Parts: sequence; C-alpha cells; structure tokens
Amino acid sequence: DPHGNVHVSKIETEKLVLNGVDEHLKALMSVPTYKIGAYTFDVDKRVLTHGGNGVKLTAKESYLLVLLAANANNFLERKFILNTIWKEDNFRNSRCMDVYVYKLRKLLDKDTNVNIVNIHGKGHKMIIS
Repeated sequence: DPHGNVHVSKIETEKLVLNGVDEHLKALMSVPTYKIGAYTFDVDKRVLTHGGNGVKLTAKESYLLVLLAANANNFLERKFILNTIWKEDNFRNSRCMDVYVYKLRKLLDKDTNVNIVNIHGKGHKMIIS
C-alpha cells in the first residue's frame, strides 16, 4: 500500500529531525532553564518569560536562544551556529538565521541589559550586562 509507505517515511523523517540534533546542542538543551537578564527560558516548554508574561518559541528559535545564552558574552561564529542548528552553512540558511536573530532581539527587547550583537559577516554575541 503506497499510502502506508508515505506514512512510515514521514514518521521516520520526524524522528530523524529529533535525533539529528547536534550533540553539543543536545547537551545545552538538557539544562532545564536559562536566566537571560530579566528573562527566564524554560527549555522543556520552550517558553521565554519576562515579568509573568510567557512567549512560546519555535524549536529553531529555542536552539538559537539556548546556543547564545549558554555562550553569553562569548562570540559565536556564523559558520558554527549554522552548522550546529541548520546542519549546513549556505546562503538560504544564513538568511534564515538572520530572521531568527531579529525575532530573538525583538523578544528580548524589554531588558536593555540583554543584547544580541552582530559582528558583520563573522557571527553573533549575546551580551548580558
């Protein structure tokens, strides 16, 4: 039955995505919560909270936030972020990453002590002062 095969491969694909998470990132995602300035990020629920208000993040937003938060005040190369989260450093993924960084900046803009800086063409750094 061709429909059965399609169904099976879809499930396998979903499983691959979950199992395909970079080992380093998997370790970072096993930390229950991250304090990011006045924000708290609940990793399991993927909820970023500030002053009692929570926002649910997508998986990719969560990965990027955790990667930046775990390396707060340290510079992360674009290539490293792309390979860790998107598995491939190419133009399309690079544009995607820029959109995610922009979204995270907007989500974190209630705390002026938290800032994601872009070192043009080189990478990003989350500064928590």
